Amino acid sequence: MDDLIQLNRRIAEHWFGSLDPHQEAYVSNLTVCLGQLTLTATEFKEVVRRFTHQQRELLRIAKLNRRYLQFARLMAREAVAGKQELLIKLGVTLEQAEVLCRLTDQELSGVAAGWNKPLVHFSKRIFSRGSGLSVRAAKHHATAFVATLTEAKTIDAS
Repeated sequence: MDDLIQLNRRIAEHWFGSLDPHQEAYVSNLTVCLGQLTLTATEFKEVVRRFTHQQRELLRIAKLNRRYLQFARLMAREAVAGKQELLIKLGVTLEQAEVLCRLTDQELSGVAAGWNKPLVHFSKRIFSRGSGLSVRAAKHHATAFVATLTEAKTIDAS
């Protein structure tokens, strides 16, 4: 019965805020739930299906973000320590690298999971063009693409 009282209290507090003594007494003596489910069975099934799909997608994105941030943090540490050519390889500015270096594991995980979309930009068009080139040309294509994006970010930040 305590669970029902707690549930009813939470439902009432959602609409009223804190309850006065009369409202509290009323909630404490109820033997039925104040709330009623607003979803039909069909709507309920659809919400569950959509939620399951969203959860899978969010987990997939969080894994991608976490992997990228782990890699980027390692390279950023080396870049800040003097290997600045790694900034171009990674496609980040020195300021971004300095932030990446200071991320703790907990912060890294929080950012990875808390950002509901990929932290990295990926151009399908550029990738498709590059994948159609010879191996030697593809290396130059990717390097030029990343360097151009990095330069654009640096100019925007100025």
